[in-house]
Amino acid sequence: MTNRIDQLEKDGLVARVQNPEDKRSVRVQLTEHGRKVIDAAVTDHVETQRQLVETIPAEGRELLNELIQNYLTEIDNKKTI
Repeated sequence: MTNRIDQLEKDGLVARVQNPEDKRSVRVQLTEHGRKVIDAAVTDHVETQRQLVETIPAEGRELLNELIQNYLTEIDNKKTI
């Protein structure tokens, strides 16, 4: 984990910040550059997903949405048990 954070920090994507609640630890937070990289990646991902789903007929998309909602509800219910 430390090695990965070191690399992200070296690339200017994250910064280590002293934890104000516990001086023995640090927090890792995105830098402004890191936020821009993440925003661009999420935007690209959403567009890719849109392109994939738009090839499915409307009825199929409705069914897919219903199945995904049911799946996520089941996962959420299992977390509370």
